[in-house]
Amino acid sequence: MFELFTVGLEMQKRMIDAQMKGIEVARDMVEAAQRQVEVGRAAGQAGEANMRAMKGWMNLWGFRS
Repeated sequence: MFELFTVGLEMQKRMIDAQMKGIEVARDMVEAAQRQVEVGRAAGQAGEANMRAMKGWMNLWGFRS
């Protein structure tokens, strides 16, 4: 009887460990998505700065935008 109880506890422990690994994977995925958003935002800001610089050069050389 005690051996069955021990086996049951071991099975529960393994299930909890598997669930914790799943939670860690999900957390890593959320962090990666957040980094991706930050990179996208920075790329957008760089693109806007590039457009402002190009407009500045065009105005300097007499082109109208």
